[in-house]
Amino acid sequence: MKITKEVQAQARRLLRLCLVEGGRLQEERVRQVASELVQKKPRNYAELLAAFTDLVRLEVAKRTATVVSAVPLTDQEQVAIRAKLDARTPDLHYDWQVRPELLGGITVRVGDQVTDASLLSRINRLERLSL
Repeated sequence: MKITKEVQAQARRLLRLCLVEGGRLQEERVRQVASELVQKKPRNYAELLAAFTDLVRLEVAKRTATVVSAVPLTDQEQVAIRAKLDARTPDLHYDWQVRPELLGGITVRVGDQVTDASLLSRINRLERLSL
């Protein structure tokens, strides 16, 4: 399914309707827009709905911090990480995950920005350098 520039522009306009002050996405408006599209079925509505869904997904990802650590973080560590991330990007939603294969350290993803301070990534980097 090819999404034209016109459909993409319409999807961006719909997304702007769902944003409130501060650029935050309002979940209820997103639901209203999606249900209106499905009910009214305008021309190219399937492509428009797909483009709108992609834009919403990207917008939600910008406001979600995924913190992955090798061991469960203490409340104190979580508070420290939240403080640093909230200073850069306020109003984040947090997803805390544990992946023992990291061996140590953490990996933080906010939107498309990744900060990898895990022991596994350092070992992999050293391995690539030694080859």
